[in-house]
Amino acid sequence: MVNILFLFLGIVGLWIGTELTVRSAIKIARGFNVSELFIGLTILAFGSDLPEFVLAIDGALRGARGMDVSDVIVGNALGSSICQITLIMGIISLFHFLTVGKVQIKNFATELIGSTILLYLVAFDHSITWNDGAMLIIAFFMYISTLLERERKGKRGVSKKYENRPILVLLHSSALIAGVTIVVLSSDFTIEKALSIADGWGIQQSVIGAIIIGFGTSLPELAISINAILKGKPGLSIGNVVGSNIFDLLMPLGVGSLISKIHVDTGFLWFDLPFLLLVSMVFLLFLKRKKGLQKHEGALLVALYLVYVLVKTSLK
Repeated sequence: MVNILFLFLGIVGLWIGTELTVRSAIKIARGFNVSELFIGLTILAFGSDLPEFVLAIDGALRGARGMDVSDVIVGNALGSSICQITLIMGIISLFHFLTVGKVQIKNFATELIGSTILLYLVAFDHSITWNDGAMLIIAFFMYISTLLERERKGKRGVSKKYENRPILVLLHSSALIAGVTIVVLSSDFTIEKALSIADGWGIQQSVIGAIIIGFGTSLPELAISINAILKGKPGLSIGNVVGSNIFDLLMPLGVGSLISKIHVDTGFLWFDLPFLLLVSMVFLLFLKRKKGLQKHEGALLVALYLVYVLVKTSLK
């Protein structure tokens, strides 16, 4: 019971550290007159995925020392993605109508589905090696390049600029360092307690990584989505979740595999990844409808997440 409490505290630490990091990074960028476009594409999207990224690196470093925690790494990446596309989008749609343009939906479909299929292909032999990881990283930077080019062509007006204030920038830099430090320490603490629970309670590492840690590391996306809805920007909420999913599928596992080989359990290949592909297609299908993502469809997405949790916890 104590380990569960400590695991919860570790996840809370990940969330707090991420919030501090993202907020500080945005303020620093504004201090240096960086455009809102750059902030949205990089800091907001990738900052919210800092827990998954750091957890993967921490786990890979443990793997390099002979301690295999691949199930936690892969489980977190897939569990977080499934949680975001079902539970978070479902909850948000219960309170606000969600829709985006047809062109955006087409882009989402190509990039999100493409990332899922690519990960499945490189992991099909039950491992992600350094050359597989390099492919995932290259694919991610191709995605970023496409985003930047798309925004450059569709740019309208001039981004708002912010006055450079060195003292404030210094203060925010200190907060940024503190946030990253909290995430790193919380990551190590979280993995340690997750392994203790798995060993002590006889629970599979994949279940701990996918359900408990996967949900916990999705909290930043939930906070960002709620904030976007409150500000009347539902498109930002959808874009953040889709962008976060693409990041989760490519970068944490890609960079982690450069450090040490990541083993991919059969359950991930024949349940988690196909389930992620299914719910992603359902989500995109709902968005494609003229009426967009509505309350009853959001409820269905939440129900799909509950199905995932029930099946995942029953698999042996």
